[in-house]
Amino acid sequence: MLPSLDTLMRCSKRVLQSPLEATATANLQMRNGHSKAPAYGPFTPDNDLSCSGRGDCVNHTCVCDIRYAGDECNFFNLPYYAGISTVFYVVALVSVIQLLICIVAEYQRLKQPSILRACRITTQKLLYFMVFVAASLRGAYFTTPLDLQPQWAVTLMSAYYPLLMTCASLIVCMWAEIFHLRDIRWEKSQFLSKSFLGFVAFNFFLYSLFGIEVFNSLINAERRDYAHIFNGCYAVLLLIVVIFFLIYGVEVFFKLRGGFVYDQTGKILGPSEAIVNASQLHQSRFGLLSQAVMLIVIVGFLTSETLGDFWKTKVPVNSRNWHDIIFRIAEIGVALWFPCCLWNSMAPEQLWILNPRKLLSRQIDPSIPTLNAETNKLSPEEGQSFLAKKDCWICYDNDKPEPLIQPCRCTGDVSSVHHECLKRWLVESCSKTEAQLSCKVCAHPYEIEKSKKLEWDKGFTIQHWSKTVILITLMCVTGAAAWVVIQMYVDPLVRVMTVGVAVLIGYVCVKCLGENTVVAYQRAKVSSINIVTSSEMEKLHTICEDVSAASTSAAAARTGAAS
Repeated sequence: MLPSLDTLMRCSKRVLQSPLEATATANLQMRNGHSKAPAYGPFTPDNDLSCSGRGDCVNHTCVCDIRYAGDECNFFNLPYYAGISTVFYVVALVSVIQLLICIVAEYQRLKQPSILRACRITTQKLLYFMVFVAASLRGAYFTTPLDLQPQWAVTLMSAYYPLLMTCASLIVCMWAEIFHLRDIRWEKSQFLSKSFLGFVAFNFFLYSLFGIEVFNSLINAERRDYAHIFNGCYAVLLLIVVIFFLIYGVEVFFKLRGGFVYDQTGKILGPSEAIVNASQLHQSRFGLLSQAVMLIVIVGFLTSETLGDFWKTKVPVNSRNWHDIIFRIAEIGVALWFPCCLWNSMAPEQLWILNPRKLLSRQIDPSIPTLNAETNKLSPEEGQSFLAKKDCWICYDNDKPEPLIQPCRCTGDVSSVHHECLKRWLVESCSKTEAQLSCKVCAHPYEIEKSKKLEWDKGFTIQHWSKTVILITLMCVTGAAAWVVIQMYVDPLVRVMTVGVAVLIGYVCVKCLGENTVVAYQRAKVSSINIVTSSEMEKLHTICEDVSAASTSAAAARTGAAS
């Protein structure tokens, strides 16, 4: 009987208090940071009579809002805040690491290394930086319970949505240039050109709105009076960004339209004419749709927060808690999408999000000199240059008995190469992608003869197995260390951070292990191919032989006539 009475009184003891006692209790809770509601004097609203106004009394038991805990919801739910803030801090850490790797990689690629040139603004670097700032502010937002933070700090750390819209609008502007412009080479890291003013204008309006919100928080202590207005404005702006995100995303990655698709004559190719990398295309579409769905979910949740006064009091606390959890998952997913899609910091030109030309397995740039598409004729001087004696541009060894081949359209000193030298060079420069093997200078694809038998010994080398052993060992040690820490400490914050770090290390190891295996497989596959002389070069030799024979006949005829 006593436990039942205690349970009954748990939700009702504030109802039994006198008005003065209720007022004193409310004031004490405010001083201790346990209540976000002000003291209402001797008359307390009905929704604050039980569970400290932070939950519902169901069957004489308090069901608390997800941000609070305790029998009477008079404590903060620290695991909730610790878990969400840890995830955002991990995303921020990954973004800043990627930014540093990107800067170092660009510094190493420069012919004249310069820190200022390596730190120049590019689309990829700006996305890394904005995601880092957004995730850091969101992590700080959840580090301390909101009831203990000043209103201006809460508003300042709510810059997550403007920063998120900046990243999304940058992607939209870049895809718009990819769709409309043809004179830009997206193989090199760069920033916006024709759409820069539009990007600046949109973000000027966006951050002006955010500045008004911050200023309003300084002069108005009660943020709830105006927060729904700014949430509604952010929802409308984000919806506009999502619409353009889908418009250009569908045109580029679903319909394969835009200035990045052309052939050697300068004609725009249709999806049926272009040679499409199916794997890259499906990955791009999945990435596009996943981000669009999460952005739409955030628009819906911001709209629901704007209209919260109409529905939150009519919905059970469990439904509100699920609403909050899904909202936070969508926020984390949108921030995590950028580091995942921009993971290849060493080679940003390999990323579909920055270079849609990766969707095409073969594409010839019209800026590269090629054969005349209409007449398909070659001058005798061009043909004669191919008959001159050449050296292998890789080994420069004239004593090798192996014949030289001309696998591409390059002319001059880099036109001829030994077959084994070229194959060894391709194996050493092999990447994890399945792009068609082509010349790095003229971009002409090599004509190859594939073999069914792979040379596994040339792919899975001692270096590969060493990396594999190191990565697997690191994964095992990380898991064991995380288990030991969890067993030693009962603090939920320590456990959550330990699991988060262990999962991050495990994810990086699995990714590196997969890439290492794919590269080894690609090396084995390239080692088994046979590269032949380009058919265009064979035609060139035939033309040159005809020209030479005609010249000899003409000279003989002139000699006979003179005699």
